[in-house]
Amino acid sequence: MNKMVKGAIATGVGVILLVGGGGTLATWNQAQNATMGSVVSGDLNLTATNGKWTNAAGTVIPDISAYHVVPGDVLTYTQDVNVTLSGDLMAAKLAVTGAGVDGTGATAFGDAAVVSPTTLTKGATSLPDLLTPTNNPGTVTAATTFTFKTSTLGRTAVNASYNLGGIGYSLVQQAPASANNS
Repeated sequence: MNKMVKGAIATGVGVILLVGGGGTLATWNQAQNATMGSVVSGDLNLTATNGKWTNAAGTVIPDISAYHVVPGDVLTYTQDVNVTLSGDLMAAKLAVTGAGVDGTGATAFGDAAVVSPTTLTKGATSLPDLLTPTNNPGTVTAATTFTFKTSTLGRTAVNASYNLGGIGYSLVQQAPASANNS
């Protein structure tokens, strides 16, 4: 037999052995489910209770719409704000919204008055800028002041009104710091 025929026979036998063996080469394999458990989300919430107005003399004002403010008067609105924060990397900033202008965008009494941003305290302690579950205050006191400037001259802002209804609070989560957030 010549070499060509011997080579063809050997190739044919190899093909027959492969086909006879199912056409595949056997390999071992194994699969296993992971035991990762489950993940639970945290919480971020903010609720404000009804507050009260007091004037510069410390007197409670039962109906702010019936009170007539005068230059030099400082009105303070205090209320409890309940903060809920949970989550291992939770961090949030509590801020005041809408201070400085009323619902129409007008400044207080044509700049004769100023609305100061709210201060947030827990007892006698001011809150940090960044709240976390470990320093989460729970219920805090928010105090916003409306000051009718003593420097008001003449009849500026006589019989004027200013709507403080646009003032509110926001609690905004801050992104967790990580090696990937650079």
